[in-house]
Amino acid sequence: MKILHTLLLIAVATVAPAALAQAQHAGHAAHDHSAHAAKPATNAAASDVEATFKRLDSNNDGALTRQELPARHALLPHFDMSDANRDGKLDLNEFKRGMSML
Repeated sequence: MKILHTLLLIAVATVAPAALAQAQHAGHAAHDHSAHAAKPATNAAASDVEATFKRLDSNNDGALTRQELPARHALLPHFDMSDANRDGKLDLNEFKRGMSML
């Protein structure tokens, strides 16, 4: 019986870190990763990000709010981390930096 408890303890200790990591990342899977699956590191990619920023900036104020991002946009869960100056919106540089981290 003691061996069974030991084996069970070893199994739990082996699986627990992976399960914890999965649980911490669970909310992240809710958005579409296809938008940033394979990005070429070229100036074309930078201009694509700028074009995307301008397209999403519906009020043309030079900044993106959470409301201007589509509901399942890949950057939405990382909005606060991308908002370097904590003003509640992303300027073009903050948007580029955030998109480059995805």
